[in-house]
Amino acid sequence: MKPKSLYLEAYTISETARRLGYKSTKTIYRLLQRDLLEDYVYLHQSGRVYLMLEPPNLPTLANKIRGNIQIRRNNIIKRCK
Repeated sequence: MKPKSLYLEAYTISETARRLGYKSTKTIYRLLQRDLLEDYVYLHQSGRVYLMLEPPNLPTLANKIRGNIQIRRNNIIKRCK
């Protein structure tokens, strides 16, 4: 039986913010400082931090952020009704 290869898409913090629709990386950095996104972090050998948008066996990064921010009128990620 062949081993399965695991392919992960990981993006820098700036690219992640752009893909989620944020104008700034401030929200993502705040959540990283509070250690809420530790399951989504991929640390490269060079020390650069990457985030996985859809890690295996976890909710998506957008859902995780949605659950940890205050819902305001101008938020990019809106709460699903």
